[in-house]
Amino acid sequence: MSTLVRAWRAFLDAITEAQALLAARGEAGAIQDLLQHARELLEIIADEISLNGVSLPEWARNGLEHLREKLIAVESELVTKH
Repeated sequence: MSTLVRAWRAFLDAITEAQALLAARGEAGAIQDLLQHARELLEIIADEISLNGVSLPEWARNGLEHLREKLIAVESELVTKH
């Protein structure tokens, strides 16, 4: 299994776990850690794509950036609530 696939799966797992903790009103610090981990995984995904010489279409680059921005916004919201 490629690093890209493992990173994507880990990203999805981190998001799923963060959503479950959020729904269960889990500890904000744990949720923030998961979201930060997810952001780091997005960086790995972007790096792996560029290392493999793949040229992403603009919509895909925009999608990755949107995910990054959304994670940062959710992290910020958690900080202000707790």
